[in-house]
Amino acid sequence: MLALGVFWSGFVKDLVCLPRPLSPPLQRITMSGSATLEYGFPSTHSTNAVSVAAYLIYNLHAGHVEMDTRYQTIALFAGYAYATSIIFGRLYCGMHGFFDVIIGGALGAIIAALQIAYGLAFDTWITEGSWIRPVTTVLIILLAVRFHPEPADNCPCFDDSVAFAGVLLGIELGHRHYASSGLAWTVPSPATVPFDLDSLGWTGTVLRILGGVVVIFLWRAAMKPLLLRGLPPVFRYIEYTGYSLPRRFFTKAR
Repeated sequence: MLALGVFWSGFVKDLVCLPRPLSPPLQRITMSGSATLEYGFPSTHSTNAVSVAAYLIYNLHAGHVEMDTRYQTIALFAGYAYATSIIFGRLYCGMHGFFDVIIGGALGAIIAALQIAYGLAFDTWITEGSWIRPVTTVLIILLAVRFHPEPADNCPCFDDSVAFAGVLLGIELGHRHYASSGLAWTVPSPATVPFDLDSLGWTGTVLRILGGVVVIFLWRAAMKPLLLRGLPPVFRYIEYTGYSLPRRFFTKAR
């Protein structure tokens, strides 16, 4: 859902090219220099906040998550508070106008509805049958990147869209591989990572989360310099063969 939210909100941003609220007279509050270079419509933060919160709230109300009533009330409150705080926070920080967050939230609601209606069926479709299915999904994602609109000005939206499209490629291929590995659970969905709080305990659960976060940071620290050295020759070869993706504001590999 996050990948779809970033990709399609960035798609619309670069398609319509509507700016953020004027500054001055509005004083923006942001810690990201690149975010101010993006267009403002629709709000990606609002899209992702609403999609995640709506999906959580739906599963709690539908009884798909088993928990004590007190914890369920806390989780529901956290879901509503999360989406509301993000949306109003974007307005307060001067990064978006009302129309930006309203349409962004509507896009997030649509993504959550699609996930609720077709998410499990799609996950099952990917894991069953031949490898033609995940390969077809990969090709569709690559085509979506190819036809991403080119903005009027140099905007980092395309960078974010490509990054999340790459994440989605890895997720779908990894989902298929892990589901067929014999290590995964099939309930509540294919490729579910085994977890049982009663057998693992709170200490093991916390250590498991911390270990996962550490692995992610170590992987990023190792792969970023490696890719910065390894990808330019690959891009130069692609440009030499004439198959590079034409983008007006992109600098060719050196």
